Amino acid sequence: MTVEANVPTSEDQIPQWDLSQLYSLDSPALQNDLAALDRQAADFSLWRARLEQGRPSADEFRELLGALEDLTRLAHRLAGFASLAFAQNTQDQKALAFMARMDEKMADLGNELLFFEIWWKELPGEEAGPLIAARPDFAYWLSRTRALRPHTLPEPQERVINLKNSTGSDALIALYDSISNRYRFRQDFMPQAGPELTRDQLMVHVRSADPAVRAGAYRELYRVFGQDGPILGQIYQTRVRDWRIENIRLRHYERPADVRHKANDLSPAAVEALLNCTRRNISLFGDFFRLKARVLGLGEQLRRYDLYAPLTADRASIDFSEGLSEVLKAFKNFSPRFADLASRILAEKRFSARPGAGKQGGAFCYSMLPADSPWVLMTYNGRRQDLFTMAHELGHAVHSQLAAEHNVFHFHATLPLAETASTFGEMLLADRLRRSPGSAGERADLLFNLLDDAYATVGRQAFFAFFEIRAHEMIEAGATVDELAEAYLENLALQFGDAVTIADEFRWEWVSIPHIFHTPFYVYAYSFGQLLVYSLWRQYQAEGPAFVPRLTALLARGGSAPPEEILAESGLGPLDENFWQGGFEVIRSLLDELKLAL
Repeated sequence: MTVEANVPTSEDQIPQWDLSQLYSLDSPALQNDLAALDRQAADFSLWRARLEQGRPSADEFRELLGALEDLTRLAHRLAGFASLAFAQNTQDQKALAFMARMDEKMADLGNELLFFEIWWKELPGEEAGPLIAARPDFAYWLSRTRALRPHTLPEPQERVINLKNSTGSDALIALYDSISNRYRFRQDFMPQAGPELTRDQLMVHVRSADPAVRAGAYRELYRVFGQDGPILGQIYQTRVRDWRIENIRLRHYERPADVRHKANDLSPAAVEALLNCTRRNISLFGDFFRLKARVLGLGEQLRRYDLYAPLTADRASIDFSEGLSEVLKAFKNFSPRFADLASRILAEKRFSARPGAGKQGGAFCYSMLPADSPWVLMTYNGRRQDLFTMAHELGHAVHSQLAAEHNVFHFHATLPLAETASTFGEMLLADRLRRSPGSAGERADLLFNLLDDAYATVGRQAFFAFFEIRAHEMIEAGATVDELAEAYLENLALQFGDAVTIADEFRWEWVSIPHIFHTPFYVYAYSFGQLLVYSLWRQYQAEGPAFVPRLTALLARGGSAPPEEILAESGLGPLDENFWQGGFEVIRSLLDELKLAL
């Protein structure tokens, strides 16, 4: 279980990606491809006249889809570079300007392509069927597109929405990112004050063994976010109003969250079963928090500051190369192919882990095109938690590479399945560390961390979803930012009951959560993915190596079929409360194992 702690890695030894493989902001290649995108869009628009003449032949339809796929590949490459350059340094004015330019260009492109989308949705079923048969490799995407017909507006209105978004909600989210990513945090809470910290650097201290440091880090986090709380809250209110105006009033979805369910091609019943099961089992985490409070000598209640407190004192920084080795060995023990695909990301210089001023906080894996290796961003601070972040993001990278045989419309897994490989990667790392030599205290410490993460991924994310549902209703009814903050405190009280005390500054936690701004109702995908992986893990434990090809096949499907169909083919489902309860039984077994380890 012991991960060797070496001399702390100097920053120049931590990998940084090389975006020049795509473009540089001043490169002629970038300008040439922007011009090529305009030409391809203009050429594709010539299909409008042909479609107005009647249904195309099968050969013509295959040609049309080929042109659309080429155009989409180039657009994804350009827009992806814009996002990555901005993430690399959110304070780079050239990167910010180029991202704004690409947002506008993508809105224009969306308008250029609208004629095909609307024609395809309105085509009678008896005429669409033979065309789908002409390109069976596109069948799922074509069918999903037609399924959105009830929520599609006439072309002029769709054009206005696309243009409005580029300078409206999209620009507002970019403003939120620019504001929040420039924050710097004081170290007044440390025994010896140091230079100001980025958010990622600050968050290392919420897992400190020192209770005063943990509390100080959280207070500083929400001091800074709280100063701008009214402004960030107004951005969120505007985002929600825009979402409701477009999707409820114009597109006639019944509920705000139904937009996400439809995009995920997932039944609302499956999500409601997931959330209801989480609500019913949330006291399981309360039992864990009370146990943790006793072990840490804090009585019968944790403070919210102590939620991620380690069982043992902070260890020396883990050298990056040693941490990477542990992750790759964990992957290789499951499947050498998984390790090879993960290693490819670093070999091709598509992995950014080096801390840096202006770097986007958090972590992500950006899968741009099926034929290209994805890009991974995180910030490595030498803590064991960074190893799990690495396993998570490299798991995403494995997933997209396994699905690389699909076209650009099918290789991305829908959100409910997007966290499968990433979370399974974390389980593989945890299993390796649990099986490594070490003391009973180290084993207990690891189990504490696994249960911390189970709460953070299942319970916390599900209750974010509950807050989003309520916040959308409250904002529609005219709620103020202060009222939303009070509602968030009530949400925390429901999560923690009498197991955790909550300081007032946590009222601003919600404005620090990028997902609810960027992608409304995204968060339940984390709960979905974690509980799903617990079920997969149980099968792996029962089947051993025979399970490897089954998981590989599941991941290789990408987004080429409805998620519930993919899971059914893997022997999982239906996704009712009984199914989700199985995931909570794994959490309960981890808690029982922890009690024995103590």
